[in-house]
Amino acid sequence: MRRLLTAGTLGVLGVLAFAGSARACSCAPMQPAEALRESDAAIVGRLVKVAPRGVVQADYRYEVRRVYRGARMIEAGQMLSVRSARRSAACALPRRIGRRYGLFLLRGEGHWRAGLCSVLSPRRLWAAAHGESRMYRRAAC
Repeated sequence: MRRLLTAGTLGVLGVLAFAGSARACSCAPMQPAEALRESDAAIVGRLVKVAPRGVVQADYRYEVRRVYRGARMIEAGQMLSVRSARRSAACALPRRIGRRYGLFLLRGEGHWRAGLCSVLSPRRLWAAAHGESRMYRRAAC
């Protein structure tokens, strides 16, 4: 059920992206440990490139530094492409090249997917993976 809710959240974000809304992205509070359990993968990666894919989407390329979930599919050191929205109003991923981000990822339609509400600091992701829990904000439906 939670997985369905998570997928539904990403679907709503996609609809917002296609609607071209000028509304700001908002995220609801969620425990990082819970988000870690619900994700298909969780990594710390350094953003190296953002490649537009049409008007509303982009592929964000990360050099994977650490894998906290999904080690059967992702390895440290590899380049990973994550599909997200292009615009911040549609909850796009941050675009600061060279910066490290903690990411909760979902796998769907042959792509890794994430949005702004799936991002947290590498330290907070480490804490979640090691049993320390603090709230972070997750996309609201």
